[in-house]
Amino acid sequence: MWRSYIRLLFKTKLPWFWLILIMLLNIGDTTMGLLLPQYTAQVATGVITKPVITGVIAVILIRVLASGIIRYIGKLTAYKIDIRYRKLIWERLMRSPIKLYDDVKPSELVSRTVNDTSLISNVLAGLVPALIGLVYGTIYISKVLYGYDWRLSAGLLLYTPIYIASMVIYGKWNYRTHKQTQNRLASLTQFLSELLANIPLIKSFANERKETERGSDNIQLYYRANMKRSLTAWVNTPLTTVLNLVMELFVIVFGIFLVTQGTITIQNWIAFFMYVGMYFGMLETFGLMYTQIKQSQGATSRIAHLVENDLEQYYREREVHDNKLDIAFDHVTFAYGDKLVLDDVSFEIPYGKVTAIVGPSGGGKSTVLALLQQLYEPNGGVITFGGTPIDKFHLDSWRRLFSYVAQDSPLFAGTIRENIMYGLEREVTESELEQAAENANILSHINTLPERFDTPVSEGGASLSGGQRQRIAIARAFLRNSDFLLLDEAMASLDVKSEKAVQQAMEVLLEGRTAVVVAHDLSMIRNADQIILLNEGSVEASGTHGELLEASELYRQFVSFLNNTTNG
Repeated sequence: MWRSYIRLLFKTKLPWFWLILIMLLNIGDTTMGLLLPQYTAQVATGVITKPVITGVIAVILIRVLASGIIRYIGKLTAYKIDIRYRKLIWERLMRSPIKLYDDVKPSELVSRTVNDTSLISNVLAGLVPALIGLVYGTIYISKVLYGYDWRLSAGLLLYTPIYIASMVIYGKWNYRTHKQTQNRLASLTQFLSELLANIPLIKSFANERKETERGSDNIQLYYRANMKRSLTAWVNTPLTTVLNLVMELFVIVFGIFLVTQGTITIQNWIAFFMYVGMYFGMLETFGLMYTQIKQSQGATSRIAHLVENDLEQYYREREVHDNKLDIAFDHVTFAYGDKLVLDDVSFEIPYGKVTAIVGPSGGGKSTVLALLQQLYEPNGGVITFGGTPIDKFHLDSWRRLFSYVAQDSPLFAGTIRENIMYGLEREVTESELEQAAENANILSHINTLPERFDTPVSEGGASLSGGQRQRIAIARAFLRNSDFLLLDEAMASLDVKSEKAVQQAMEVLLEGRTAVVVAHDLSMIRNADQIILLNEGSVEASGTHGELLEASELYRQFVSFLNNTTNG
């Protein structure tokens, strides 16, 4: 159960001073609490002296003060642990390979960064120090009880395994019902999120009645799981009451017998009875802690997996010094899991030329661009730059060679200026910014805005049209001024007016650059220096537009389809 926690302890620098301090405070608080039965027994038997009264008052006041201090330091320690694990996870997310994001949904990564870290910090800063105090207190009470009377202690010792077994069985049952409830809640949340996001589609197909029934079924399943969880929680009180009552009856009956026999004094019996109550209170707390730690296992396992995930290696053998070299795919094979996408692919991307990658959907076109940026590693073969495998170059040095413009170029919440300058580490003058925007055919629109380049952009660029987002992305590529340009369906899904503006910007951007273009726009394909035709992960043919029209039936069909689409 502790394996995931132990693995996490050494992944970041924990606030050990504060952890040790709160452990010591818990031990001190437990020690003071253990003195109380001795004073109470003396008062109950008529020993009301000044030292006894002073001791009782001192113990109570110190425990009240210590309780407040422990809560404050516990929260402070939890916050310190929480922020360190969040920083650790964020740093690793930034350096993790894209494969991680293929396997794990963004919403789950957000949950790991926000919710799971809070759960872990509360366990490490709250439960663990308290557990140390409980272990100390249990050992202390066991020694004290044995010192009062070995026969009473023997009865206690025989009953303890029964008590612990009952709490463990209950804890496992409680954990299962809690997990089932959480799973049902997650399913219900996912169902509602998906359905509410697609309300127009539901209404278009007049499917409200069916979705209402599905929603009711999901809510009912969650209700049943929650009722079972409530029943489990309710059982805790009568269970612990019965278990404690059995032991208390034994202590009372057998204790009275020993007192009447003169074997122990009434004062010792009262103290023993109070210590037994504390003893079983601690065992009950152990059971609650076991349940809480068990419930947090999922969070610790998820975070442990994340922080142990392989990271991208940024520092390798060399920098990229000569940019004017050709890129070559040499018998490259790549698969997403079991799905083969590229199969023994070989071709060259000459420096200073435009290479178009075309073919049917699912043929591996976008995968070529991802492999060029080293977002993934080939399963077989090698990609070279001037004859050197690209995995020999420092990763940041290699990626700076490229500017990437996607079909739906993402924008960040911020200003237009910040989005155009994104990724640059140098100072940019206003004239440079304006020139990049003008080249991208977006300056005239920016000048109509009240705050021009400082106009806020909503999250994802929702306040801009698709064409405007594309032209801002192109302006970013102009400002970056990389030697290699990657265009992935950069003009898809645009209206006629936007497409014309973006196309004009593209023509300027392509001048004098090495470009790899994935497109279904015939004007861009026709003017490419070479065209690579991919079909089912293999190179079907390569050459110029004219050469492929003569040599490849598949290419002729592809061009015919594009013409029909354009005319339509």
